Amino acid sequence: MKFSRRSMLSALGLAVASAGPAKAAEKLTYNKDLRRLLEKAIQAGGAFDLPAGRHEISGLMITSPLRLSGVPGQTILVSRDGRPVLTIDGASNVSLHGVTFESADSPPTDDFALVVATGATGLLIESCGFAESPGSGLRLEGCSGRVTGNRFSGIAKTALFARDSKGLEISGNSLTGIGNNGIQVWTSEPREDGTIVSNNRIAHVAARDGGTGQNGNGINIYKAGNVSVSANRVSDCAFSAIRNNGGSNCQIVNNAISRTGEVAIYCEFGFEGAVVSGNLLEDVALGISITNFNEGGRLAVVANNVIRKVTGGGSLPATNGVGIGAEADTVVTGNVIEDAADTGLSLGWGQYARNLSATGNLLRNCRRGIVFSAADGADRVLIANNRIAGSRDGAILGGDHGSVVTGDLGLDGAEIPGGSQIAGNLVS
Repeated sequence: MKFSRRSMLSALGLAVASAGPAKAAEKLTYNKDLRRLLEKAIQAGGAFDLPAGRHEISGLMITSPLRLSGVPGQTILVSRDGRPVLTIDGASNVSLHGVTFESADSPPTDDFALVVATGATGLLIESCGFAESPGSGLRLEGCSGRVTGNRFSGIAKTALFARDSKGLEISGNSLTGIGNNGIQVWTSEPREDGTIVSNNRIAHVAARDGGTGQNGNGINIYKAGNVSVSANRVSDCAFSAIRNNGGSNCQIVNNAISRTGEVAIYCEFGFEGAVVSGNLLEDVALGISITNFNEGGRLAVVANNVIRKVTGGGSLPATNGVGIGAEADTVVTGNVIEDAADTGLSLGWGQYARNLSATGNLLRNCRRGIVFSAADGADRVLIANNRIAGSRDGAILGGDHGSVVTGDLGLDGAEIPGGSQIAGNLVS
């Protein structure tokens, strides 16, 4: 059964949107009748076309296939009672197109979202708007499908939260003015997830609820494995542009990032396997960090990234400006790092240093070029064929945590400590 926009307006006995404003009683009748027709369409399945206008509706439930369409930017469904506008529960092949969702009241719970989908398969949400939410925008639990071409703005908490996905694509969305996090891809336990996050534009993400990295991120991955994050434009985040906490086999490639208050790209805690390649970073507190070997964080390739203007400070004022830092089982190759306030490449931290190599990188105008851990318990490093120019306080140095413990090992005739191999580097 198909409910067209024309037949729906006729059934309501109302004029088209160009007519003058309705009286309060007419508005209440309109919303009541609209709900009745919506619920009838939901029960029957098929398609339903919503008219332009601002409609106060909440608590709608979809449990079967349905295509719900509106006029992009002009069809607005508003919750005024602290409930989600729409909940999709266990349905397959639900499509939302051209509808804007808003909330006018504070949510009764912290996990409020304008639209909630649980166990939905073949979900398609496109060209929709999520705005002015005192909670989150869109929350997906155990869903598959595509979220593409949507607009998120004025969201107090998370714009788009996806947990335990089963084949999800998040692409081509625009997010701005977000309170805590832009896109979150989580799993309840470490496991393969496979979500694709690509070609999104994310800007101005704050950390309203505080913390030291739980909030303030453009894209946040938590425990979710095999996630691909590619070709996103991310700027002006209070903490990280892309933060992977415990997600193994993650690809972070070809993203453009500007103005972050902490590490621009973070792979941290118990992850195993990451490729961080082809990203362009500019004006960030720190560049790329492959860290927490003490928690099992290991195994990465960091290659062919361009990192400029690494300032330090930001959200954590004591933080030093490091272009790339790595701790375990990591190859750092082919990167260009310019104007790092403290260190271009940092290899290891104290005893947390294993199987690290830095080859073929260009480091220019960094205060110190490469610092590797020469502390007790640290593994040997390979530093070869790098081009290091303009490092005022040393080209290649051994360190113990924050202290330098060797002279400049980039100079001819320097004695290399602990069996590490440092060769073929060109220093000027």
